[in-house]
This record gives sequence, C-alpha cells and structure tokens, in this order.
Amino acid sequence: MTFVRYGAIQLLAYALDMGTFLLLLVFFRDEPVLANIAGKVVAGLFAFFLHRHFTFKSNQGNGKAQALSYFALLAVNIPLASALLSAGLYVVDHPSAVKFVADVACVFVTYSISKWFVFTAKTPASERPDRVEGA
Repeated sequence: MTFVRYGAIQLLAYALDMGTFLLLLVFFRDEPVLANIAGKVVAGLFAFFLHRHFTFKSNQGNGKAQALSYFALLAVNIPLASALLSAGLYVVDHPSAVKFVADVACVFVTYSISKWFVFTAKTPASERPDRVEGA
C-alpha cells in the first residue's frame, strides 16, 4: 500500500515538476536542463511534505534529519535525471518526452532510498510490540 501512496504523490509532484518544466521552457528555450532542475526543486519541496505525512506516515521521526536526507537524495537525483535528459537530447529532439523517460528511470531508485533510508521510523526495542506466539 505504501508504494500506491508513493505513486499517487509522485504523480501529483510529477505534474508540478513537468508543469514547471514546460512553463520555464518558454523562458529558457535553449536551456532544458535549467528548466528541469527548477521543476525538480519545486516538486521536491512539495513531495517531501506529503511523503513524510501521508506516504510513509513518519511524523514522529526527526523532521530535520528526514529533510536533510530527502534533499540529499534530491541532490543526487537531480543531476542524475538531468544527465539522462542531456544525453537523451542528443538522440531525440523533444525535451518533454526525453524528460519523461529520464524521470521514469529514476522513480524506483528514489522510492527505495526514500522508504529504507529517509522515512524509516527508528523505533527503540522497548517500544516495539511483543511477538505473538505461534505467528
């Protein structure tokens, strides 16, 4: 179910990302990588808050540490997606289509890292529920 929530939030964030990208392409006609970076930053801010509170329901964790980890992940994701975008533009001269393919290539990696390293709840052993015998 977590992946379904993640996917729903990512669709909303992606609409924001792509919308920002397309809008900025009007202003930065010859700079799709700059438009991509700006779109990802806007969508990343949006996605962090929704993933923290809705997707992974990680409200009790250290919000500052989670934000730092999430934006460190974005600091890796943005250059990776932008490099894929740049490389793809040498093959196909359609920035929106190339951006879509580059972003899809990054989704599963960012989901895994978000789930296992960013929004993990570090529950002390004393607070974990006891195992049920026979289960």
